[in-house]
Amino acid sequence: MYMKSLYLALSGETDGEAATEAAFSLTKEFNAHLVGSDTVAETGPFLDQTGVGMMAAYYDELYQTAEKVQSHKRGRASELFETVREGQGVSLKAKPDNYGPTCYWHAHDGDPGVVARLGRLADVIVIACPGERSSYGDLRTLEQAVFDARRPVLMVPAGAQLNPSAPALIAWNGSAEAARTLINAVPLLAKSNRITLLQVGDLESGTTSITEAEAYLRLHGIGTTMKTVDSGKASITDLLSEEASAIGAGYVVMGAYTHNPWRELVLGGVTQHMIKHTQLPTLLAH
Repeated sequence: MYMKSLYLALSGETDGEAATEAAFSLTKEFNAHLVGSDTVAETGPFLDQTGVGMMAAYYDELYQTAEKVQSHKRGRASELFETVREGQGVSLKAKPDNYGPTCYWHAHDGDPGVVARLGRLADVIVIACPGERSSYGDLRTLEQAVFDARRPVLMVPAGAQLNPSAPALIAWNGSAEAARTLINAVPLLAKSNRITLLQVGDLESGTTSITEAEAYLRLHGIGTTMKTVDSGKASITDLLSEEASAIGAGYVVMGAYTHNPWRELVLGGVTQHMIKHTQLPTLLAH
């Protein structure tokens, strides 16, 4: 059970140091190849919101200012990647092989599809957790990773440290998203020294039971402790936080649930709460 292909997507806006450290930690843990890139889009045209027209000189000034901002984000992302790479002692190599750990920084000029293109063949995409004060760029990076690349996404909050051997909490609701995340998390879960499979309340009809999830992991040599709690008046997010604290969880595994089957970041309340408030690395998949 391995993770051999990793992708680190940095917006250049949120503090991405913890995410970058986590990406390189996984690269070394699994002797893998890591590709990093910024997710900064090309500077687009400015719309005249007043309807009275803008002078060409003013338009050029706005464009040049925006270009400087975008360039600063790109530089911040690439410099962070290189700083952590040197500190972790990982070799630069454009083409991966089986003699890792290796990494490569993919430079581009505002490719709007870079996250999907580089992320689709990644075993996991690592991003900085957007947090409560998330910017458009941070949320766009998350959205593209979850919905366009359709690969598992590891969100790492600022200041968090990823320890694969730490206890893990799996949030289980029997959905396709939960099952997909669980399957993709197997290489990481195999490193954990303690795993709790948590179900809150009763499952909806037609979903996969917690015992079936436990059996799946057991077949892969991964032991878990199953726990079902009554939601009562407490919110699911509060119960998840309480259980994570109780077991000393180092990371959380859960599905990225949506309210909109057609697309976009219309995520369910539990997922939204984790995006804004989690203090633990969280693995999501849709």
